[in-house]
Amino acid sequence: MSAKAGSVLMALIGGGVWLADQPPAVVHVNENNALLSEWPSESALGGDAAPECAFWNMSVVYDSSLCSHFAIGRSASTPARANQRALACAAAFGVECVLSPEIGLALPAAFLYSHDRAAMTMVLAPKLVPHEAEQVHVRVAPPGGDGLTDTKTLLFNRTVRVEYLEGATRQLRSETLSDDAAFCVQLLRLSFEPQCWEKLD
Repeated sequence: MSAKAGSVLMALIGGGVWLADQPPAVVHVNENNALLSEWPSESALGGDAAPECAFWNMSVVYDSSLCSHFAIGRSASTPARANQRALACAAAFGVECVLSPEIGLALPAAFLYSHDRAAMTMVLAPKLVPHEAEQVHVRVAPPGGDGLTDTKTLLFNRTVRVEYLEGATRQLRSETLSDDAAFCVQLLRLSFEPQCWEKLD
């Protein structure tokens, strides 16, 4: 997402208050509330099948049932597979930000692509730390959408100070993110119901 050009998860064309008439329905990320969905493309018979990316279109928000430090601590084997999925979706749609529900991961995480490292960083359970920042209006649309009927205008901070667990190592990190990376983390926090962040923050 970007105020410059739509390069993030949901191609952001313009920054954050959600302009909506009805509150979106709350849904599980996966059937049976599984931690990680099954992707047929990952099976031995998957061949060259496209990844099953399911980009968030803002019509729903995800429930908070797996938003807990216990669930996060028990998911040690998940990040590597999730990272591979995020990279596949980023490559298939030309985006730099992928949200965990979009790759079938029920934990709240944003995947940020770095051109410098040619790698994804998994920003798990990000907490926003008070931070003064310029606010910008950003128009958001899911990749592959029509860009007209499936867009929303959001008011986002151009920079955010965030504390998070780095997915692969589970190390606590603190850094300031800007532009697309900052928008991506803020979009992740909108995609889960508020109770998720009440449990984790």
